[in-house]
Amino acid sequence: MNKNVSKEQMYPKNRKKSTKHWSCHEPWSKVRLLNFCEHKVYMYAHIVVTFKGEIMTEEKKMDNYLMRCWLESIEGIVGSNGLKSILNYAHLQKYIDNFPPDDGKIEVPCADAQLLFLSLYELFGQKGVRNLSLRTGKEFSRIGLKGRKNVARAMKTASLLLSEAKRIHLVLKICAAQTNKSFSHQKGEKICSVKEEEDYFLLIYKEHFESDGIVSTSPVCGVAEGIINYVIEWATGHAHEVEEIECRAMGHPADVFRIWKARKEE
Repeated sequence: MNKNVSKEQMYPKNRKKSTKHWSCHEPWSKVRLLNFCEHKVYMYAHIVVTFKGEIMTEEKKMDNYLMRCWLESIEGIVGSNGLKSILNYAHLQKYIDNFPPDDGKIEVPCADAQLLFLSLYELFGQKGVRNLSLRTGKEFSRIGLKGRKNVARAMKTASLLLSEAKRIHLVLKICAAQTNKSFSHQKGEKICSVKEEEDYFLLIYKEHFESDGIVSTSPVCGVAEGIINYVIEWATGHAHEVEEIECRAMGHPADVFRIWKARKEE
């Protein structure tokens, strides 16, 4: 790793400025990401996070609505000014007062979402970003379900006559299906799937921006964990234990979450 990296190299000034019309086409974003990832190493008491330079190419895109929900979720927690500070720090000024539209198009570079959350590591530290990620995931689910009332209504209706375990299974399968529809870089293969075991379910992400290109000594996908926690409790009326048991940041081939069928003890 080259330690002699200037701020000008890390944060290029010759980037495009935001316009009144939302656009995801910013040629500096990939350069900014690679510089950010190649030269930044964050160390905390129990975690070492390294960002590698070969991650998140520009062709990887996500649904505009997902990014809109991420921004609204963070804004709901840290406030409008807090979000502006985070976006400025991440060099994502194009999103300030200019959220992507809810139009069903897959246009937002996944690199932008990753930059947003990588910046939180530096701004809030391990403990702070862990708590913020969990809250962001839960807020994301709340906003997403509110904005997709047809999906939420279908989930509720379909689960009325099901046992609690089957409700969990149904919700997880719908979440996986929505994830698979929301990204452009699947290459014909599902990036999210569900597996049932005797006492628990496994939700498996083969590609997830929270862990993409990161090296860590512990799981880093707090946002995904928060999302799962919220939708399971929303669907069943009870909390269930959710834990990330494998993480690509730790060298595993996928991010794997275990969701126990039994209710979480009070």
